[in-house]
Amino acid sequence: MSKIGKIDTIVTGRKPILKMADSIPDIFKGKPPTGANRSTIIDVNELLNYEVRGLVSDSILRNPNHPESTDWTNKLLSEAYGRPVWDTNDITCFIDMCYTTVNKKVAFVINYWTIFAFMMDDYMDQIVMDDAGKQQICEWQQKYRTGKSDGKLGLDRLLVRTLEMNRQYLSPDQYDRHVREVVEWMGTYLTVNPTKYNTDHQMLTYEQFWIQREKDNAGGLVFIFSELSVGLDAIEHGLTTDPIWLSFNTAAAKQSILVNDVYSVKSEVPKGQAKYNYQYLIMWHEGCSVQEAVDHIVSEIHFQWELVLDFGEQLKEYGIPVLSAYVDEVVHEVKVIALKTALLDHITRPL
Repeated sequence: MSKIGKIDTIVTGRKPILKMADSIPDIFKGKPPTGANRSTIIDVNELLNYEVRGLVSDSILRNPNHPESTDWTNKLLSEAYGRPVWDTNDITCFIDMCYTTVNKKVAFVINYWTIFAFMMDDYMDQIVMDDAGKQQICEWQQKYRTGKSDGKLGLDRLLVRTLEMNRQYLSPDQYDRHVREVVEWMGTYLTVNPTKYNTDHQMLTYEQFWIQREKDNAGGLVFIFSELSVGLDAIEHGLTTDPIWLSFNTAAAKQSILVNDVYSVKSEVPKGQAKYNYQYLIMWHEGCSVQEAVDHIVSEIHFQWELVLDFGEQLKEYGIPVLSAYVDEVVHEVKVIALKTALLDHITRPL
């Protein structure tokens, strides 16, 4: 019998849930920071041995309107790095599947930024957070604020070009939100990397974990491009502070995080990053097996999916056709992430 209790799954007509920490199951709330129920430290290799039970993914095809998209990626990478570079693991497929736009220029802009983001994520993931590493993060934040860089890395060239295009295709409000969220996302590496490579076994509470994950997951960035994909400018409809809009985006982002954690942890163990993972956190606090932790996360995934659908239906009741299209786009993207999470381990990227 599982050591973890069940969670409430009644979600129809839910009131706004603005923060990821607000949807933590009651059974997990208020746990002390180091309250392990185990007498010994968890062996992270346990995270290599479990089954994902109870999740079924839809079959989703690539956007058929842009068959040349992989060529776009290979060309932009090769130009930025000054030598032939190929998308050998077809990350472009993931982007193609996420966004349904028929506009070729919009698709190119989205593809360019997403490839840059994958590359930037891997680069920052490797930065050691000593004084020099912290300075690097701050420098990249400043580059993104200004859209300028005199750096010599391929990443520098990608950054300048993607911001030039984003400034052209995003509305002023979307561009402002985009830059602010990227700068905040970059800043989270100052705290995330020490947590990932934690050696003193000081574990986060559930509340601390979800506060951190809300900042570092980049879901808001993905959804700004969802707006672009369907032609929505959220501020025109007063949505950027709307509690149902915020709740929908929060639920969709958290759903994607949960799915990612379930599937990606096996690739994180060899890299020494397994402690910054929801399975490990649950095992620590609840004193349970990895299989019990994963089974619980699956139940949370189902709960979050119902929240996504419920808040999405509430948004559709506003009667704004382009907003309804946005809801459908984000729901589609959440399904894609569930299907293609394995691609998030990326290609081997040059610096």
